[in-house]
This record gives sequence, structure tokens and C-alpha cells, in this order.
Amino acid sequence: MDQGFGDFTGLGCDEIMAWLKPKSVDEALKWMEEYRPKIVCGGTDLFVDWHSRKGLVNAEHWLDIQEISELKQIQMTEEGLSLGAAVTASQIWQDDKLDAFPSLRQAARIVGGWQVQNRASIGGNVANASPAADMVVPLAAARAVIRLSGVNGSRSLPISDFILGPRQTALAPDEMITSVLVPKECLHVPQIFMRHDQRGATDISIVSVAVIAKSSGDQLEWARAAVGAANAVPVILPEEQEALWQGVMDEDKLTRMSELYAASSNPISDVRASAEYRRAMVKVFTARAARQVLGLN
Repeated sequence: MDQGFGDFTGLGCDEIMAWLKPKSVDEALKWMEEYRPKIVCGGTDLFVDWHSRKGLVNAEHWLDIQEISELKQIQMTEEGLSLGAAVTASQIWQDDKLDAFPSLRQAARIVGGWQVQNRASIGGNVANASPAADMVVPLAAARAVIRLSGVNGSRSLPISDFILGPRQTALAPDEMITSVLVPKECLHVPQIFMRHDQRGATDISIVSVAVIAKSSGDQLEWARAAVGAANAVPVILPEEQEALWQGVMDEDKLTRMSELYAASSNPISDVRASAEYRRAMVKVFTARAARQVLGLN
């Protein structure tokens, strides 16, 4: 069995824990059933401020999925763009396949600095379910599908059904994320990711927005948007409201649409911004992003 044991007392642990490094998903699932470990990939969020957070992690062992080659693949399929759970932010913004989905590339490019981008994974960003997670926002706008494997089989969930709240997901204890699928209709169409923060990539978002759209002449066939860091989960509109994007877009209509996203937001106040400011910025950045995508500037 290819596993390592390490003394994690430096992280505030009093016992020796097993650090498991499977080479395949099947091996990972076998060890998940046997050891009930905590899954870790880059660890860029999990091990931050560990001394205050260790009590929230109910695990005696760790399962490191970074060396599972099938989880590090970026592939174009008949369904769309498939990103393995262990694909890193740096892979995303450097891979030519992401020419098809530039909003995710833009988000990945500002996830912390180089060190973070080389470790932070798409699966970890989704599983962590932080309201301010940058890479989640383009995925939410695209209605990405999260693919899961567990000891009892596999299943797929829309990202809106997978992320349930801050650090809360529909992931079962015996499951792991294997890939994220971006539907093909959201590839090779105009799109953008924008965020508002205090200090660039060294800070987390105050508000973030992704807009994806398809036009025919002066008619907007459809548009999808998602807002991050302004709600417990990414803000997307119900289908009947989202359909209001269709048709000819002008400033009045753009204002109405941005107001809908602001009204659907329920931000918090914290050290970075007040709830009122965040809601105002939702309106500003939704309109700004849409203008750029639709060529209204």
C-alpha cells in the first residue's frame, strides 16, 4: 500500500495521522471506505488558520488526491469541457483548451499568487463552498455539472444543487468530486469574469460577477450571469427572470437586469465592506460586465 505517515503536531495535532496518496480513483474510494479520511488536494484553504479550524475537521486520516492522473485532465468531450477535480488554477489559465471558456481562465488567473495558483484545485474551490470562491462564479453562470464518485456508485449534480451554503455541499461522506463539466453551449461564446476587491489578487472578492451571452445580430439569444461574494451561495436568477435578457439590449433594460441580481443578493457586512455597499456593487459590476460582453461600452 502506497501510503505515508506523518507527525502533524506542527499543525496542532496530538496524534500521528495517515497521509494516503492513491494513484487511481478506485484506490481512493477503497481507502475512503476503509479509513474515512478527509480529502485534500492543494490544501490552500483547509490548512489556513489551522489552529482555529482543526476542530471543524472530523477526520483521523487524510487522502491526498494530487497524484491521481485522471483527476488532472482537461478534456473536450461531446458534452462540453471536462475539468478533473485536481486541475489547478495555473493549469486552467495556461491550457489552450480554456480559450473556449475564458471567464474561468480569468477567475483562475487572480486566485492568489503563483504559489496558490500552483496548488489550488477546481474541485477544492467547489468543495470548499466559500461564498467568495472566484472559480465557482463562472461555473455557476455556465450551470456547470459536478460529477461525483462514491463507494456506492457515481452521480452528477448541477452546481446550484451541489453548493448548499457557506462551506456546505451535497457531497456525501463516502463521495469525492471527480470532475466538473462546463456545458458546450457556454463554450466559444462571449463572456467575462470581473471582481471587486481591495488589494487585487492578495485579497478575496468583495463582489464578483460572470456573464456569458450569445447574440445574433442585434438580438440577444440568451445570457447567463452569476454573482459571488454577495450571498450564501452564488446568485443566479430563476429561469423566468433570466429569460428577460433576451431581445434587444439597451441601457434601461441593462439597469433592470442588474437590479434583479442586486435584489436577489443577501450579502453580509464584514471588515471588507458593508452589506449595503456589496449590494450596490452587485448592480454596478453586473452592468459593467454585461456591457463589455455585449459591446455596449
